[in-house]
Amino acid sequence: MSPSTLVRLHWVLAWLMPSAHAEALLGDLLEERRLRLHAGSQASVARWYWMQLASSLPVLLWTSLQRGSWFITIATAVASFVAAIGIQLVLQSAVMTTSKSVQAVIAPLSFAATLAACGYVAASIRLGAARLLAFLVFATTCAMLAISTRAPLWYDWLLLVLGPVATIAGAALSGRLRRVRL
Repeated sequence: MSPSTLVRLHWVLAWLMPSAHAEALLGDLLEERRLRLHAGSQASVARWYWMQLASSLPVLLWTSLQRGSWFITIATAVASFVAAIGIQLVLQSAVMTTSKSVQAVIAPLSFAATLAACGYVAASIRLGAARLLAFLVFATTCAMLAISTRAPLWYDWLLLVLGPVATIAGAALSGRLRRVRL
């Protein structure tokens, strides 16, 4: 199992776990993995690890639902998304009187600033909300780009990458993002 796969799995587990227990539980899981690596083959350890993940996910999902964290996270992300759309509409209407070249520069900058601010607010309320907001921005941008082909391809890709990155950057500024260590 590659280190990047391990980090992704730990991110999923940390996201689902109560934050008070995440570090200890993930530390125990890594410690057990290290001990098994010394005693067994890489394939058997990977199989054990995937079985641990598969058996843990239903319990973690159920616990997360019982805590009500999903509803608050989704509500915060959707409210932040609606706020970002509203702010973008106001900013776009304010820039409508300028030339197309000015609009082409201001639009991505206002897009990034708006999403960074909304990512900051979402992460301040609920950490998972900023991540969900980044996904909503990515999915909406994909849908909009699939429908409309008026802009050059580089511009479309800029918006596709800039939206989620700005959202996560705003969330990082809130200081609530935590990293999973190996």
